Amino acid sequence: MTSTTRDSTDRRRRRRPRWWVEILLGLLLFGLYALLGGLPLPGHERRAVANGEDILALEAVLHTDFERSVNHWLADRGWLTIVANYEYAFSYLAVTLITLVWLYRRRPHHYGWGRNVFVVVNVLAILCFWLYPVAPPRLLPEAGFLDTVRLGGTWGSWGSPMLDGANQLAAMPSLHLGWALWASVALGRGGAPRPAQVASAVHVAVTFVVIVATGNHYWLDALGGAVVVGLGVLAADAVGGGAVTWTASGRRSLWRPRLAPYTDAVTETTTNSAAPAVKSAQFAAARAFVADHGKPAKAVVQRIGRAGARVVLVGDDGALGDVVVPSVETGEALIEAVDGVEAAEWDAETVSATVIGPEHRRRMAGPRARR
Repeated sequence: MTSTTRDSTDRRRRRRPRWWVEILLGLLLFGLYALLGGLPLPGHERRAVANGEDILALEAVLHTDFERSVNHWLADRGWLTIVANYEYAFSYLAVTLITLVWLYRRRPHHYGWGRNVFVVVNVLAILCFWLYPVAPPRLLPEAGFLDTVRLGGTWGSWGSPMLDGANQLAAMPSLHLGWALWASVALGRGGAPRPAQVASAVHVAVTFVVIVATGNHYWLDALGGAVVVGLGVLAADAVGGGAVTWTASGRRSLWRPRLAPYTDAVTETTTNSAAPAVKSAQFAAARAFVADHGKPAKAVVQRIGRAGARVVLVGDDGALGDVVVPSVETGEALIEAVDGVEAAEWDAETVSATVIGPEHRRRMAGPRARR
């Protein structure tokens, strides 16, 4: 590993949130859920059934009480019922975990924002479960719903011994829908590849159908899940600001990006002994930045002493990124090689195009500012 690569890696590693802080936050959320679940307000079960019946009655008034017919249709579909049961049991957990890891590894500056939204979503939902318990349709005594998960004996979900002690009177808001929607919003904010964003949007739609068809939620519960996600986004934006800064890196992705062939400009640098070749990671990093933050991206090459040079990128949305290269000549070749990148200087036009967020300002201020 060269000193340039090691320096770039060390700087990126320092910007990542500490893993033990994230685990501690998760434990605190779980502790809050367990604490309030163990301290139910008087008449918890009675109020939960009454609230569920009220929601179903409201939907009937609105002529949108379609849950029972969809539930009975799914209950008679054999293998499709089993698939829906397991989708309900595991998909939202897997998608949430994958999204968190992707943000942590690939978009560390977005990770803090996404984590904050996730925390707010769960705190609001836990408080709602405690103050406003709602029995799901399958637990209403005379509503006529079929519990497809319990009938199918789905491992790891309601009806299995693994979750017999879980709070089942927590239909409003739907965290299945909330977590799925959170993942979709986080991937969109983080500039995930388009196929991943489309797959996430499809997952949200499938989750909505499944939570209703399995008799676990009313459609208004899904609306409640969307509301808490919206409140989480507003809270995270208010705390952290809307500006985005990101240091590009082709080595951070969980899924290595597909690399385009080198252009003539890069090929020429390989034959010039005075200008080291552009590495694939540097090329991929610049392309990823342009894809995430829009064309045209301005690029300024700055010499940084023995480490070589830094190509500072300014996206069309004002985001800042940088790619460390061995020399100024390599940086210039990189600018020529990447489509959508224009060479620039630190003039008034380039400076006015940048949007610097609070985290970037703290880094620029140095360690003294953080004391």
